[in-house]
Amino acid sequence: MHFVIEPADDQKRQIRSVDDLIAILSAITADGQEIWYRGHRDSGWLLQASVFRKREFWLNEREMLARFHQEAAAAGLPYSFDEWGWITFAQHHMLPTRLLDWSQSPLVALFFACERGDPNREQKAEPDGEFFALHPNLLNCDAGDNDSGAPRLLSDGDDKLKDYFPGRDGANSSKPRAVIAPMAFDRIRFQTGTFTIEQRPVDALVEDPIRNSRALESYIVPSAFKDKIRTQIEALGFSEASIYRDLDRIAVRIRKTSERSGV
Repeated sequence: MHFVIEPADDQKRQIRSVDDLIAILSAITADGQEIWYRGHRDSGWLLQASVFRKREFWLNEREMLARFHQEAAAAGLPYSFDEWGWITFAQHHMLPTRLLDWSQSPLVALFFACERGDPNREQKAEPDGEFFALHPNLLNCDAGDNDSGAPRLLSDGDDKLKDYFPGRDGANSSKPRAVIAPMAFDRIRFQTGTFTIEQRPVDALVEDPIRNSRALESYIVPSAFKDKIRTQIEALGFSEASIYRDLDRIAVRIRKTSERSGV
């Protein structure tokens, strides 16, 4: 059974501490169903796959993927993927795709909801963040799956996913689905990554197809509480270094630790 919180007031739709998050999780996980999480540092952002956020991207989606494949081959990368594998690979190298990242870890999502903006860009004030909880089985049932709605493995062999492949989604209109990609890349493994996948919008006015789904719950992370939450989740071992695990961020973590120790 899908459990939905019915808050008595707006305060219950906010996360102002890790304790608030625990209280929310205690309620929404009570039925034992799988839940995925996502965080936005700006609550004004669309909950939409990156390739559909700009008209130029979704008009040139196939061309961008083809060029990425060519450039990767020219670089001598020793990878052999199916078509969905290349899209996943491109997604994790920041190419706009129709995949939207989710995590099985609520603390990873809360980290991103409180992530600092680019210090090189002028910003008057830190915006409120947003924390999302998605019931993937319910999303898939709403998309037409007549089984339990279990997240589908993202592979070329799944006939139900062929209607979502770039260039093939015009004939059969389908709602977003929850999918899991093979754990082929470090970032997917480190962030316990999962995805939702969407079809190309009918026109540029179609936005946020997941936000209005009954499978989604969302919570505001007020900007005034972000510093407090950042301190709490860092104490629990969640930081840029632990999530991204690249050497640049590891070096920053080592430097900061040294500065705090006074060495």
